[in-house]
Amino acid sequence: MDIQQINTINNSNNLTFNSDEYELLLKSLDIIPTSDFLLTTINFWNNANNVQLFELENAILLVLFNPPFGDAFSHLLANNLTDNLLKIAKQKTKDLGIAKLKISYSQSDCEQDFISNLIPETDEFEYIYNVNDLAQLQGSKYKKQRNAYAKAIKENSELRIEIANLAQIENKEELKQFCKDCMQIKSDRNHSDEPNLQREWLAFQKCIDLSSNLNLKIIKLYANQKLSGLLIYEEFNDEWIVGHFFKTFLGLGMYLLNQLSVALSEQGFKYFNFQEDRGVESLRYFKQQLNPAFQLKTYSIAL
Repeated sequence: MDIQQINTINNSNNLTFNSDEYELLLKSLDIIPTSDFLLTTINFWNNANNVQLFELENAILLVLFNPPFGDAFSHLLANNLTDNLLKIAKQKTKDLGIAKLKISYSQSDCEQDFISNLIPETDEFEYIYNVNDLAQLQGSKYKKQRNAYAKAIKENSELRIEIANLAQIENKEELKQFCKDCMQIKSDRNHSDEPNLQREWLAFQKCIDLSSNLNLKIIKLYANQKLSGLLIYEEFNDEWIVGHFFKTFLGLGMYLLNQLSVALSEQGFKYFNFQEDRGVESLRYFKQQLNPAFQLKTYSIAL
């Protein structure tokens, strides 16, 4: 199959391309669902003209341009950069496998030859978990998680789980307020107002506002009669789910993940993509302690 451009995704408040065709394309190529490939992620997080998708033999190549092409770059320049990128990707198809690519550049960089500059990111990857492992928490490697689960039950009364389609949730303001409260607690704890928190807050709002157009699900955790945790996720196919937003009050994360995993396991799901840790040390520690089955790599082009 020849390399061909599938689509340039132009992000706006609405889905502006044929989502059904795109989802069928992903499934037909048997892509392991890297979260950045999904329409939901593209719509929540990426700026206009920041993403291009290409078909590469038995895979899809997703390219994140940083910064996005704008008026300062001619259409010809964008095409030249894309052509060079595809040469690299074609040479490296076996190495890339299921990975995504990211490009960072400046205007002065764009005439450089970067055919050989494909670099694996050592600190950026997505965590993939076996659903049954998180549901059962068996063995010595999950001792800490079992203790955290038991502690959550001991220290909280009336723990209650609700799973629903996000579009059918009536009180969406409750979700926004809870997410905002969690981010404020994190900001206060770190004594900073991190740009990543601001971006995440904007993406979360967009997720909620677009939910009527997207097939997303949510698990909510109530403790002591208050919303105390949530995870918004997507069923990619009969075996895979991808988590998009995960927020809990301190000490309840493992309980929520276990209860979701039990429900997913009963439905026959096998794998859970918990996305990246974005370089946040506490998040990285938490996700590594969950014993991922494997990790999806990210590659960059160094100009």
